[in-house]
Amino acid sequence: MNNQNNTHLHPLENASALESRFRRLLQNPRRILKKYIRQGMTVLDLGCGPGFFTLEIAKLVGEEGKVIAVDVQEGMLEILKQKLKGSELKERIQILKNEPQSLGFSEKVDFILAFYSFHEMKHIDHIIQALKEVMKPNTEILISEQKMHVSKDVFKSIVIRMINNGFVVCRRPKIFFSRSVVMKIGK
Repeated sequence: MNNQNNTHLHPLENASALESRFRRLLQNPRRILKKYIRQGMTVLDLGCGPGFFTLEIAKLVGEEGKVIAVDVQEGMLEILKQKLKGSELKERIQILKNEPQSLGFSEKVDFILAFYSFHEMKHIDHIIQALKEVMKPNTEILISEQKMHVSKDVFKSIVIRMINNGFVVCRRPKIFFSRSVVMKIGK
């Protein structure tokens, strides 16, 4: 079955909750991402929301790198666009509205961040296939879901769906208040 029945999108009116100072202290984007992202990489921020991780990814990839920030909610993308006004980081970030069943681009990426986004997807298997099409041979994906919002069983089902689509678990990083896994396509 491809559809997730119990999905819901984070309400736009609560977007500021995704970017609180408290969250930044506990889930510092640089601390979480610096071991995965290097200068010159092309990184997909899948379900970027208002860009909590996007700006830090843009700093980590440097002037030669690129961030592809995608979300299904135009309102979240508008918040991100407003943040980028007058910033030199704007040149490194491509902002795209994707459809629930596709990514909306075909460029190959070096790393994928899916932070608190998979549980909101209605068509997970379609998105997994789309991810496989944009991944280079050694591209890794970091999937993280909030412990209090996404049950252990739902997280396990996401990981199993990835495995059933040819992915393998590389490691399980510890991220505050989250269940997390790094995966890549198996050989």
